[in-house]
Amino acid sequence: MSGAAFSDAWHRLASARVGLLPTVQVRKQTYRRQTWYVLQDAFSQKFFRVTPQAWRFLARLSPRRSVDETWREHVREFPEEAPGQEEVAQLLSQLNLASLLYFRHQADSAAIYQRDQTRRQRETRAKWMAFLYIRIPLLDPDAWLDRIRPLIALFTHPLAALVWLLVVGLGGAAALGEREALVDGAQGILSLSNLPWLYLSLAVLKLFHELGHAFVCKHYGGQVHTLGVMFLIFTPLPYMDASASWRFHSRWQRALVGAAGMIVELFMAAIGALVWANSGEGLVHSIAFNVMVVGSVSSLLFNGNPLLRFDAYFILADLLDIPNLYQKASQQWLYYAERWLLGSSLAQPAALDGWERGWLTAYAPLSYVYRLFITAGILLFVLDQWFVVGLVMVVIASWTLVFQPLVKLFAHLTGMRSQRNRVRAWLVSSALVLTLFAIVGGVPLPHAIKADGVLEAERSNSVVTGVDGWLAQLEAHSGDMLSAGQVIARLDNPELRHDLEVTRQQIGEIAAQRRRALAVALGDLEPLARRERALRERQNELETLRDELVVRASQAGRWVAPNLNEREGTWINRGPSLGEIVGEGGYRFTAIVAQEDAEELFRQRLAGVEIRLRGQADQLIHASAVTLIPYQRQKLASSALGWMGGGNFAVRTDDESGKQAAEAFFELRARIPNEALRGLVALHGLTGRLRVPLSEQPLLQRLRESLRQLAQKRYHL
Repeated sequence: MSGAAFSDAWHRLASARVGLLPTVQVRKQTYRRQTWYVLQDAFSQKFFRVTPQAWRFLARLSPRRSVDETWREHVREFPEEAPGQEEVAQLLSQLNLASLLYFRHQADSAAIYQRDQTRRQRETRAKWMAFLYIRIPLLDPDAWLDRIRPLIALFTHPLAALVWLLVVGLGGAAALGEREALVDGAQGILSLSNLPWLYLSLAVLKLFHELGHAFVCKHYGGQVHTLGVMFLIFTPLPYMDASASWRFHSRWQRALVGAAGMIVELFMAAIGALVWANSGEGLVHSIAFNVMVVGSVSSLLFNGNPLLRFDAYFILADLLDIPNLYQKASQQWLYYAERWLLGSSLAQPAALDGWERGWLTAYAPLSYVYRLFITAGILLFVLDQWFVVGLVMVVIASWTLVFQPLVKLFAHLTGMRSQRNRVRAWLVSSALVLTLFAIVGGVPLPHAIKADGVLEAERSNSVVTGVDGWLAQLEAHSGDMLSAGQVIARLDNPELRHDLEVTRQQIGEIAAQRRRALAVALGDLEPLARRERALRERQNELETLRDELVVRASQAGRWVAPNLNEREGTWINRGPSLGEIVGEGGYRFTAIVAQEDAEELFRQRLAGVEIRLRGQADQLIHASAVTLIPYQRQKLASSALGWMGGGNFAVRTDDESGKQAAEAFFELRARIPNEALRGLVALHGLTGRLRVPLSEQPLLQRLRESLRQLAQKRYHL
């Protein structure tokens, strides 16, 4: 052990007579080939890990003698590994906060009571500030779990794993097979009519999730003494405390307890996918869809992500043998700040070796950024649904993630730990803050707008049929070069042929009637002439439609219809495009620009853009002839840009073409000369991304502009 041999505050601790609570149990565990001792309070189910050196000292503590007497005796017996006074004070303080110590004298008891009250107040305040995850314990389910041990044995049997793999595999295949319907249904999952079913699915899934933790914990001999309700974004959901798994010797058993909830949720999501894919519209279909979506998203985005302090976090910490990973990562960064910025020689790292230092150094920033991302998403959702509640949550989140760390920094700068180098601490901190504000608010940085789009040939015509018919024969195949007027396909319409034949016969009948009228009834000639003219007009129309059964190229170019051969022998309706004829010449790139980005584009002169095509992102295309169409559009240039075609733009669910956008947008068109496409596979209809460089702006100005646009667009402020 390391630390200062003597402490200036030792006199306040030396005379205390203290010992571990009688309810504390000690278990030896191995972490990364190192032996540790885990202290567990059987009454409160709290855990604390110490090194063997620290445990040898703690084992000597007794209310029959003072801390100073115990420490001096330990130093005499183990002079090389005995903890220093500063380290003893820190160790006893942490055990005291964990309520694992008791004091002999009343004065000390009063002090510990006061510290315990302070700890409870701090924990309560932290729970209320952590608005995403508030827990309220209700009852003890341990006896009930003991009574259903046969059921627990059934669900934790090795054969259950095979059933799980089979069901999850079938459910995943069912969901992938209905990808388009899945995307379509996901757009309405937050609708007001679906919210009750969404909450019901979430509550039921969380109940089974927590039962999964409890069942596996019981299976390995643990106890589950707490069943309660947690408020996840003010939504009441059940929870169980399976922290007794920390006493298990096998880390894999502990990891399985942590993963049990996600395993159950994925199983339920797979069942939901199977029911949804094999049922018609109705209540069962809707509930199954909600179960499928909630079970998969909850497992992957929250519980399955170790950057949030849910199930996967505890699994990762256990497998890495780094308990309290989040706290230790924060302490490691605090050490970096104290040691290298503030110059404190007394700062101690939280990492024990290089391997642990790497994990702690990486985890803290990744976790903080992901928490910001998730918190921002949740805040936007709540603001959309309950604006006032969302504003309260914004204030709480701002305090927790931004202002509270600044308050702690100020307390540290004015505290005892920075007393020896306070001048340097203030100078360095002030310089860092001023530099950060200067960079964010004053330094212009490169700025650009990116927009998805599609490559289009400037000379391209869509080929459509003017008449319905069966696709009888294809004369040209996709990729062929066509000349103007060349036959592409031949259709057949038996009804059209029948109508044309009937019309011809009617014309022949009228001709016979006219010849007879010339001999016996001259007054019938005029009506018969009108009737003949009408029939001949119909004959001309039918012959025109008959001619359109032969589909011809309207211009010379390359025929592009990759899926038309699959429709040979099927019925073709008039109107929809059969394919396109792409003529020789240049290309243009049509990009979709959101309304909030278009405002900035209208204010600036567009000198040029950069384009990267999908599948050829390593090749940069420069285009200078750029035009921003000065009116809103609602129809996408290609269905490949919309959700139904795999793009990023929301489209209307009632539009089968997949081109009708859910929100209006602007089009940005860039003409690409042929020489700019040399070395590239430039195909009509290929998607890509366009980048428009704009004038440099400080980050603060861009952030302010983005927030203003967000408030106008979403909340009309």
